[in-house]
Amino acid sequence: MKNIFKLFILLFCFDATAATVQNNIFSGAPAYLSDAAKAWSGIFSEFGESATVVSYINQIQSSDVAQYLDIISILGFNNTSIALYEVNNHLAQSFSVLESPLVARRNECTNNLSICEYGRRTVVVDGQIFGSFADYSAGENGDFKTKGTGFVVNAKGYFSDGWLVGVEYVRSMTDTHDTKVYSDAGGNSVTLFTQYLAKSGIFMNLGLNAGHISWTMDKSIGSIPDNSTYDTYFYAGQMNFGMRMLRDRISMTPSISVKYYLTNADKYIDTVVQEFDDWWYNIMTASASFDIAFDFVGADFVVRPSLRVGGGYDVISRGTDSMRVQLIDNQFYDIPIDAPRRAMFNTGLGIDFFNQYFTAGLNYNFDMRADYINNIISAKIKMAF
Repeated sequence: MKNIFKLFILLFCFDATAATVQNNIFSGAPAYLSDAAKAWSGIFSEFGESATVVSYINQIQSSDVAQYLDIISILGFNNTSIALYEVNNHLAQSFSVLESPLVARRNECTNNLSICEYGRRTVVVDGQIFGSFADYSAGENGDFKTKGTGFVVNAKGYFSDGWLVGVEYVRSMTDTHDTKVYSDAGGNSVTLFTQYLAKSGIFMNLGLNAGHISWTMDKSIGSIPDNSTYDTYFYAGQMNFGMRMLRDRISMTPSISVKYYLTNADKYIDTVVQEFDDWWYNIMTASASFDIAFDFVGADFVVRPSLRVGGGYDVISRGTDSMRVQLIDNQFYDIPIDAPRRAMFNTGLGIDFFNQYFTAGLNYNFDMRADYINNIISAKIKMAF
């Protein structure tokens, strides 16, 4: 009995020492990665890709601690912040059509507007291309940077004097780099929107959006491929309300907006048989901005440089707390959902050219939160007929 008691004490002390060593190893890393390591250490299967990963982990765990940490952080990579960022960035382009008021009502010129309509234009077609460069300081699992491109096209027509309706399609493509995992995203969405402009200069723009983003992830572990694909779906709405005021050739446009979106991420299984559970998140952002522009008027055209300053706050930012990851042998760990910080600031510079049936513009926008900086450059062209 005494020998059994000594053996129990020895095993207990060994387990406590191992736990202490593991905690020291993961000191400074996200806490959930320690749980991921424990889950993988509990696998005893001898078949499939999971067994190959376990064998590889066991080989390097004591011989190369740095590489062991890299492997665990790759296996348990937290992609939630990237997914939420990409949805937010895609929606910013989808709802960019709502940020500005109509140039004029259909049937008449009013004192608050800088230029008059040239006849009864019925249909307007807009096209825009954009590129973005972002740097994100993620709260979980390290930082990342993104490079994105895409295009927007919409058609809109007057429903009545001062009120039009339209439909828009957005395509975005993003590469994520400076991480241990390669992520590639392709997004598509459709927006239905309406714009109203009163004779007083008061405007109200409203849009409803639905879309999805397809993800491809490469989490290769040495020579062991660990790829996966999954989709995120989103549904959103935004309303912008403000007033455009004209003093000679200077226009000032204060406005407020409210945006809400709901994101759902699919359940998926990667190559090494980790099953990532589905999750959801919703965000409502209230924001305000002030736009000032000056018109240089020619014989039959207008050139308008502009400056925009604004900010906002996510009054709602909640959803699933964590995403469960199920392994073979009934092992599991949880990955926390990593949402952007709530407060934001944005500013932008633009220059637009107007004539009778043609509009072109170039814009630069700078968006910032405590955990990311995003630079967006866009060029647009609009034809009316």
